[in-house]
Amino acid sequence: MRRLVVALVCLANAAAADPLRLRGDAYATTQSPAGLLTLEAAGDQGLNLSAEALVWMGEGTTGDVLVIALRAHALRGRATATLGRFVATVGALRPVHVDGAGARLRLPYRFDIEGYAGIPVVAGLATARSWDWLAATRVSRRLGDWGSAGVAYLQQRDAGQVATEEVGFDAGAAFSKSDSAAAKVAYDVASPGIASVSFVATHRVGALRTDLFASHRAASHLLPATSLFSVLGDVPAERAGSTLTWKAAPRLDIGGDVAARKVGADIAPELAFRAKLKLDDRGVSALSCEARRDGVSDEEWTGLRAAARIALPHALSLATEIELVIPDVDRGAGRAWPWLLTALAWERGAWHAAIAAEASASPTDVRRFDVLTTLGRSWGVP
Repeated sequence: MRRLVVALVCLANAAAADPLRLRGDAYATTQSPAGLLTLEAAGDQGLNLSAEALVWMGEGTTGDVLVIALRAHALRGRATATLGRFVATVGALRPVHVDGAGARLRLPYRFDIEGYAGIPVVAGLATARSWDWLAATRVSRRLGDWGSAGVAYLQQRDAGQVATEEVGFDAGAAFSKSDSAAAKVAYDVASPGIASVSFVATHRVGALRTDLFASHRAASHLLPATSLFSVLGDVPAERAGSTLTWKAAPRLDIGGDVAARKVGADIAPELAFRAKLKLDDRGVSALSCEARRDGVSDEEWTGLRAAARIALPHALSLATEIELVIPDVDRGAGRAWPWLLTALAWERGAWHAAIAAEASASPTDVRRFDVLTTLGRSWGVP
């Protein structure tokens, strides 16, 4: 089934900086801090071609193309290729916003090879300088049905001179149905030192899942500021802690995080509690809430979040979400920063549409209001 989705986004009163978010998972959804224009094609395993475009609508009526790529799949998914502008990541290497091409190929004896090459994207649709280019590759091997390991290499040149050189190692294993672990390490060759380390281990006992994690991330491994994904970037830091998720009832999940984050010489706790109640067996309608304690030093804050998604008659659904961030230190930007999103969606047969309104205040915006609308249709291909 080939799927073509055309999304039209309207933006009103956009401000120059992004509002603070309680969570950092705004990835091409209505929770993104600015409007999006999306053109996408996707399909099942039999489809061999897809296209995607993602345009950032930020300051006033200006926009920036973040992703505009053509993807091809062949040999039953054993070979894939990407051409255009995209955010590339391979193995443990840093994410890179690039104009170029990438490919992945599954080889005999469980070996895989992947890579990309192109020109680094610069902000504001500006033209890159001559001889600015980058290339990366990764070779990995699948270890039976329980794991894999790989090594990757990246080099980036500015004006023909080496600006970035990095080697990455990654491995993961599932020891049983209830236990697994994964680790990544990236070493900066150009400026010798560890650029990124991450480790996560998962253990399940009955209805309880426990994740232990630890990470170190240098500034070079924050997602690029030229892309939408910088909303996920946060700050260079070391983090360690645990996430617990308990299926308290067939439709009720309860969980939380207990962690610590170190930024420079400052260490502070990261605490979170969340709950989600499904109102039907499929989870089409659901209620959720979250409370979070985060931040370091004089930038600590407390956040509260509530969300609801309700299925309505006539193929309609209503979603609303509200967040409130309360900083410990009032720097003249307000004692509380609210964020509200309300969306109405419709889907019938091959057609679907949605409209969402977002209002917020933050340290950078006294007030902000965005409106997003989408319209789409699906077509089948013999």
